[in-house]
Amino acid sequence: MNRIAARITEKVINSAQEFTEIAEELPHKLQNEWSSFKEEVIEESERLEKKTKASKEKSSKEQLSKEDLIQKQIDDLRSKVIDINKCIEDKN
Repeated sequence: MNRIAARITEKVINSAQEFTEIAEELPHKLQNEWSSFKEEVIEESERLEKKTKASKEKSSKEQLSKEDLIQKQIDDLRSKVIDINKCIEDKN
């Protein structure tokens, strides 16, 4: 009976020691995981920001080219109006 009690006591002591070691390591592991998670979130945020910025720049460039096209059309129309006015003045 004493042997069984001694074995059980030894097992309980070993389990308690293992639990204590795990409990001591847990905050450090959680801190490492949290730090890793924060870094990943920051990296993803930066990646998305760069992607959004690149998209805005592309849209901005496309908008400029559209604006240039519209301005050219306006300039062409002005030129035609000037030409028509000259023709009308010449006839009068």
